[in-house]
Amino acid sequence: MSSPIAVYGGGGHGRVVIDALRLAGRYDPVAVLDPARSGAVDGVPVRGDDAAAALRAAGVDAAVIAAGSVGDPALRRRLYAKALSVGFTLPAIVHPQASVAATASLSPGCFVAAGAVVGPGARLGVCVIVNSNAVVDHDCALGDFVHVAPGAALSGDVVAGDDVHVGTGACVVQGLHIGAGSIVGAGAAVVADVPEGAVAVGVPARTRPR
Repeated sequence: MSSPIAVYGGGGHGRVVIDALRLAGRYDPVAVLDPARSGAVDGVPVRGDDAAAALRAAGVDAAVIAAGSVGDPALRRRLYAKALSVGFTLPAIVHPQASVAATASLSPGCFVAAGAVVGPGARLGVCVIVNSNAVVDHDCALGDFVHVAPGAALSGDVVAGDDVHVGTGACVVQGLHIGAGSIVGAGAAVVADVPEGAVAVGVPARTRPR
């Protein structure tokens, strides 16, 4: 028996999350909370943010943050805080076609998409996104609100600070540190540490301030 869950965000990433919820079968998406939309998203009725308290009163205990981000997780942070303030729990959501090692650790609000791999000993902070076909290999440590975009790969023992964005198809070699608030551009090949608040682009990647 699946449990009802509210979905914060009805854009493209929201559709990906709704699909994963349905395929996994543990949660049933019953409402999309998104004031910028109306009608329904893939059959899930849209309601405004002000509906969250009513949903909680009706017995909906869980929520998922389904807003994507490219280098600015501020919206996801706000939605996460809103969900907590209403009293929702925020379970980690894993697509059934993802591979998550038994010894990996996923914090509340994490989302692991189809084809993604999270290796042994990897530690994911609050509300991390490991997007489609991305790899977070063994013993990586990702801070809160990190987004590893589709097809990106972090080799073993990579450490990423809070709010890092690793762009589509980028790769980071083993043992490196990516400073908080940094962006790794799409397709970049990172072979040296990235300072906090920097942008790393190119092959091999070069860094500059944001």
